[in-house]
Amino acid sequence: MNEIEKLVLEAQNHRAVNHPYLIALQDGTLKNPHLAIKDFSIQYSGYTAWFPRFLTAAISKITNHSHREHLLDNLSEESGNIDPEEIELLKKLDIKEEWVQGISHPELFRRFQNALGTDDNSKIDEATEIWREMFLNVIYNGSEAEVIGAIGIGTESVVKYIYKYITHGIHSHTDLNKYDYVFFELHSEIDDEHGKIMIQIAEDMVKSNPSDFDDIRKGMLKALGLRVMFWDMMLERSKSL
Repeated sequence: MNEIEKLVLEAQNHRAVNHPYLIALQDGTLKNPHLAIKDFSIQYSGYTAWFPRFLTAAISKITNHSHREHLLDNLSEESGNIDPEEIELLKKLDIKEEWVQGISHPELFRRFQNALGTDDNSKIDEATEIWREMFLNVIYNGSEAEVIGAIGIGTESVVKYIYKYITHGIHSHTDLNKYDYVFFELHSEIDDEHGKIMIQIAEDMVKSNPSDFDDIRKGMLKALGLRVMFWDMMLERSKSL
């Protein structure tokens, strides 16, 4: 196991990926499980709406042409452009092409919110605003290696583990169908591929410049730490729903 593989394992075992809030959301042990999922849909939308902005900022920091191309592909998929190979993968999961093709990911998240009957005028918590602003600052102000650590190892490589908790919770504690919450299954599969590419980019960077490892880890820990802050807030919110 190389250094980056150990880093990925560290990320997968981090509190951000196995938080008590996520476990409770999955198991239905929060005070009001259905209302908690609805509240999650409001707060998390503040992050998903900004994800294209995070990617755009990250792309601006990447100097290697092939690495940049990978992130541009990711940005294209955020706009709903899914390539044929990925469509075939999704079909195996009973996800129909017309559910997702040409539909931006923030729009898919709004579909999830609408299916829950979420009020369009619902406001996001200041902790959500702080999370997304601080994450954007990590990307704007970090080194290239830190950016890959934050958006790659600390985000894309762990999303599928986080979303499994959420998908299970939605399936168990709401009457939504796969079409309604396809946002999560789509990201669990496609972001898994993005995560693998990000891991390869990180390995390439460390191979070229071993000192980049520390910055990659720093970026990863910043991203995961900010997500813990958000989950902590969500757990507190759930107690007063």
